[in-house]
Amino acid sequence: MFVVAAILFIGALDCPQTVVAARLAAARHQLRAKRYDNAAATLDKLRSCNSLSPLESFQMGWLYGRARHFAEALHILKSVPGDVPDRASHEYAIALSSFEMADYRSTVETLETLAKEEPLSEESANLLGVSYSKLGLGGEAESTLIQEIQLSRGDLPAYLNLVTLYADQGRFVEAEKIASEAVEAFPKSSEVFVVRGAANTLIGQLDKAYVDFSSAASLAPHKADPRFFLALTRYKQGKFVDAIDSLESANRLGIADSDLHYLLAECLLRVNGANTQAAKAELDRAIEMNMNSVSARALRGKLLLEAGRTKEAAADLERALRQDPNSRSSAYNLARAYRKLGRTDESRLLVEQLRNQEPDSLGELSQRRLNQVLTRKESQP
Repeated sequence: MFVVAAILFIGALDCPQTVVAARLAAARHQLRAKRYDNAAATLDKLRSCNSLSPLESFQMGWLYGRARHFAEALHILKSVPGDVPDRASHEYAIALSSFEMADYRSTVETLETLAKEEPLSEESANLLGVSYSKLGLGGEAESTLIQEIQLSRGDLPAYLNLVTLYADQGRFVEAEKIASEAVEAFPKSSEVFVVRGAANTLIGQLDKAYVDFSSAASLAPHKADPRFFLALTRYKQGKFVDAIDSLESANRLGIADSDLHYLLAECLLRVNGANTQAAKAELDRAIEMNMNSVSARALRGKLLLEAGRTKEAAADLERALRQDPNSRSSAYNLARAYRKLGRTDESRLLVEQLRNQEPDSLGELSQRRLNQVLTRKESQP
């Protein structure tokens, strides 16, 4: 009996409020430093406390979510009374945890129920719109985000989420229109100029895109995206010297981005196709910064192949193709390398997979980065 009682006592501790506060503060500090597992471990020490207030339990659940332990977050949040700290915050926290677990249906159900009781906050409205989109409910997503913009002109995420929705649907003209509204509402935001510039690029308005990227670079001179797209636009316009000047300026500012060096290599070759030494130096730098740069490895592999260094070329191109099996430029040049190495069956297989599609390393990178800007794949709702 004594052993059982001792175990029960250890399993449910009466933690002093000062200890609880200290551990919550420590978890927040670890989260700010992006030490997510450490934060979760700190929060684990609170799980055995039986004296947590409902608000402290909510805070613990919220912090578990920020630490990317969404199942634990959802379990704790659902155990807390629905009015803690208030109805809107409580339901948003539950909806967000469900969203992060890819349970978009539960997210929608939670927020639709809340919307029947009170107006949604900006965060909840955006989360609902994005969740509709994830479920393939484009009409509901569009109407939710349009309504949110009409209700709150200062909600930048709503503009950007609507641009993302239109871009995902290939509606780039409409994406540009919403991006223009965002520019009017947020004229000091470099992000909205980059977004509008990307939309203008995809609808063929390169002069307008250049103005947008120039504005973005002026507003955020040390950010990589405006500099990359500024040079890319000049490249597309055939103004390679201007593109080189822009990229070298970015290098002098110390902007660290592998793609800037890759694009500089492409421009150097356009100006002088024999200048392979300078181009390769830029590609070496790009790969040093990003070992998995598909574009840089594909171009370096091509240059090595043309220089007769076939085995080295094949190594670069194989790695590029492993990283992106859809890279036509990597596959095309690897087929050439295999043919020179006598690996004819592998070469033939790669050629068949290409189906006569034109290899274009820069085009692939350009499309990827434009899509990233417009669809915000790395951002949170």
